[in-house]
Amino acid sequence: MVRLRSWLAMLLAVIVFACLGAGSCRAETHCLWLNAATAGGVLGGEVEMSVTPLTLVGDETCEFTRREGSSVSMLRIVVHTMETPGKEFAAYLAQCHGSTVPLKAIGNEAVQCLGAGDGEEQVIGRVRDRAFVLTIRRGVGDGAGKGQLRGDTRNMAEQVAGSLF
Repeated sequence: MVRLRSWLAMLLAVIVFACLGAGSCRAETHCLWLNAATAGGVLGGEVEMSVTPLTLVGDETCEFTRREGSSVSMLRIVVHTMETPGKEFAAYLAQCHGSTVPLKAIGNEAVQCLGAGDGEEQVIGRVRDRAFVLTIRRGVGDGAGKGQLRGDTRNMAEQVAGSLF
């Protein structure tokens, strides 16, 4: 009888531990390069976040979306490791919509893409062997002047580049 009680007590403890531990062991999705609060500050309010892993070495796409009525704002960060940066980085630069303007002090190479679209800003850069593409699309009437890079967009590019060092 004593053995049965101790066996039942041990079984109950395992079940309780498994039930309580299951909720606390789940990893919450998070972006390696930016948190939702910072993205919400850039986009002007609470955001929904999705993270898509691209490789096992930490490459991922993070997308933050803010909806306000019919207006949708989005901030996307794509980070990918290149085996041969000298050759592969050109493919990332080809994603630039329009002409490029070099940006100083953001990684090894970074450019602002002019002509990315109304209300959209794009920065493409590289830190060592990792390329990043930062795209911010703001809701209607919230874009910078044509050809201007907003300060918060530059700050986001600096933050992503800094976290890649």
